[in-house]
Amino acid sequence: MKILALVLLFLVAPLRSETLDYILAVFDDSILTKQDLDRVKNSLKARNEISPQIYSSPNYDTQELVKIFINKRLIRDKLNNLGYVITDDQVEAQIKTTEERLGLNREALLTFLKSNQIEFEEYFELTRESIEYNIFISRIIAPMINITEQEIKNEYFKFNEKNSTISYKYTLIDFILPKNKVTKDVENSFADYLKELQQGKSARENFPEPTSNIITDITEDGMAKEIRQALQGASINDFSNVVTLGGFIHVFFVKNKEMIDSDNFLKQKESLRQKIFSDNEKQVTKLWLQREESKHYIKTFNNDNN
Repeated sequence: MKILALVLLFLVAPLRSETLDYILAVFDDSILTKQDLDRVKNSLKARNEISPQIYSSPNYDTQELVKIFINKRLIRDKLNNLGYVITDDQVEAQIKTTEERLGLNREALLTFLKSNQIEFEEYFELTRESIEYNIFISRIIAPMINITEQEIKNEYFKFNEKNSTISYKYTLIDFILPKNKVTKDVENSFADYLKELQQGKSARENFPEPTSNIITDITEDGMAKEIRQALQGASINDFSNVVTLGGFIHVFFVKNKEMIDSDNFLKQKESLRQKIFSDNEKQVTKLWLQREESKHYIKTFNNDNN
């Protein structure tokens, strides 16, 4: 009787263990089982660190992980059709590069993976999927995203309401008189006197002769505040208001004035472009994946609601 019970137990045990696993999704000839998904769930934090492009959150429910499984297959199938097949050698090269960047050897990497419940084979495939995803974004999604200069400026104004994206670059002729050698009347009439000379009138008697310098390619952001204020409203061929700097009286003649992007805008421009791209990338990728699903046999099963 004992022998019979043991035999029955032996026969039933595999059946019981088998019922613990079942299919959650089918993609063409690939399947995702509950055991596959459980392994992913148990290592989500590490996957978020290793491949944030794919696992952007450290927490997902079953339905979301099934969707990730399908999306990865859609991307791989498309890349394979385009001739982008990631070989084992490419994956190994990427892993070695990562080790060098982090200052790890293979033993340290294996220790990290083990502590995060990831087998090296899983890490190997996760690296392959990360390479595929980066190629997918750069070769398929990026060309569909067009970011205009105006979009970048609109994004800039969201965070810099008081700052303009526009600045000016000048070529100036700087007319100079020493302040300690002229009267207040001469100082006040300096700009008017230069305008008279420009109009062809004769030089005034007893009016000191100014020295002059040419200043090329100076931007509003790069000039002293006093000069910027003196030039407000001045167009090409105009004279600035009188300004005193370091014991000298200056009047600036605007020889050329060219509209350019402000320094503040230029400093933020690339990061703003990246932000807009990231926002658009999510929407474009979502629509692309939805369209691609119709080209494949995809079936999901609601056996697990966790």
